[in-house]
Amino acid sequence: MMIRLLRKIMPEKMPRFAAVSYASGPAKIFMPQYRLMAQDVSAVAKGTILDIGTGPGVLPLEIGRLMLSARITGIDVSEKMIEIAKANSKKSGLANVDFMEMDANALSFEDSAFDMIISTDSLHHWKRPVRIIAEIYRCLKPGGEAWIYDGFSGASNQDINTYTVGIPRVFPIYSLVRLTLGIHGFSQKEYDTLINNIVAETRFKECACEQRGVMMRVRLSKKR
Repeated sequence: MMIRLLRKIMPEKMPRFAAVSYASGPAKIFMPQYRLMAQDVSAVAKGTILDIGTGPGVLPLEIGRLMLSARITGIDVSEKMIEIAKANSKKSGLANVDFMEMDANALSFEDSAFDMIISTDSLHHWKRPVRIIAEIYRCLKPGGEAWIYDGFSGASNQDINTYTVGIPRVFPIYSLVRLTLGIHGFSQKEYDTLINNIVAETRFKECACEQRGVMMRVRLSKKR
């Protein structure tokens, strides 16, 4: 009950101080997880990719390094996050990644604009998830896939060891990390019920929830 309340009061737009804190803390701690997701995406994606809730731009930049021929666009409703992402992009020297401030509730892209759409650690922030997933459907090309990653409170100790870095492995760190993943994500039961029910209200109709590291990947397919 408390976890659901905390999710409910979290804003969609991260305050400036929180954006700076996230970029300097969790974004670095979960770098092994970001690399796993970048490998996932680069193994199947091509053409144009949209990252919703891009934060400091870690995932698009990791994908950009693996897929120099792809064009990746990262968006975030937080002006400060985009400022940080653009600075990180400049340091990377990559020319195939762009960032822009945008609200996912009203994407300013044409229909069927992207070959693939991804999102990481944002789903639990969405106040109108059906609306955002409907926008994802609209902007995704027929035959394309959308992968929405969010925290998984059922992650094992081994998952936490493998897909995080710099956290002292002392009691009760595993329980605290799983609690954080539950607040910034969902339990297995919630993915099976809450998330599936949300997707059922959209034109995707159904999804597959697959564990990837300390996160769950909600996989959506748009039919041709």
